[in-house]
Amino acid sequence: MRNIALVLMYNGTAYHGWQVQKTEVSVAQTLEKGLSMVCGHPVKVIGCGRTDAGVHALCQVANFKTSAALSCPQIMTALNQYLPQDVRITSVTQVDPRFHARLNAKQKHYRYQIDNGSAAEVFERKYMTRFADTDYFYKLCRQTGHLSATFGDSSVNTDISRPSERNNVASNNTMPPQIIYDLEAMQKAAALLCGEHDFKSFCDNKRMKKSTVRTITNLTIRNENNKMILDFYGNGFLYHMVRILTGTLLEVGIGLKSPKDIPAILQAQKREAAGFTAPPQGLFLMNVTY
Repeated sequence: MRNIALVLMYNGTAYHGWQVQKTEVSVAQTLEKGLSMVCGHPVKVIGCGRTDAGVHALCQVANFKTSAALSCPQIMTALNQYLPQDVRITSVTQVDPRFHARLNAKQKHYRYQIDNGSAAEVFERKYMTRFADTDYFYKLCRQTGHLSATFGDSSVNTDISRPSERNNVASNNTMPPQIIYDLEAMQKAAALLCGEHDFKSFCDNKRMKKSTVRTITNLTIRNENNKMILDFYGNGFLYHMVRILTGTLLEVGIGLKSPKDIPAILQAQKREAAGFTAPPQGLFLMNVTY
């Protein structure tokens, strides 16, 4: 049996995450179905990580075992013919029999994109999150009185409508404006998250029995063309960890939390100590290092 490694990219919008599900369509299930047809026998794939429902990947790595005599270029060509257009194989390589896509990964790079233009992005809206358009932001505007300071115009009415209740452009609902984030505060908080820590507060799996200690080697935040881009580099990430880190940093950016709160959040080792879980569509698995 040969051990074959794949590099693939996918638009996660239509999929219920990477992992095979009993009732929902997943990326791994779609890939295994195509590989089984190409190889002529049932195939099980091992992915380098389990992306959530709606999360995208530019460089997901997976491996599988096969007895098929097809060359790697033949596998790649045939598999891309079977796969839907929102999943593409970019590389196929025969690797050492002991290679394991998840266990051998040394570092992963995730990116989270936030739309922060004065008007909502139309063409890339499935690949970014607009914080001002989330029900969570609506709740914050209802529950706190200081959020008007986060807008470019301090006279803006923050009595906005719930996003799920907005009907159309002609409605009388007040649409939220552009948010002014405190980028410096977010960067200070990001620096405190770097290094080896117990990230239990940033994990949504309450039944997690394995170690929740992880190392973030770098965490950068920058503004670029009406987008805020957060890049996370680490040796591994817990369930929803990047999305919770993003939500926490956004709360720092609007003044709901302070960089000084980060050590206490880490020490608490309780999910409720950290910020909200950011929506999935702004998250990408960018690269995996072996």
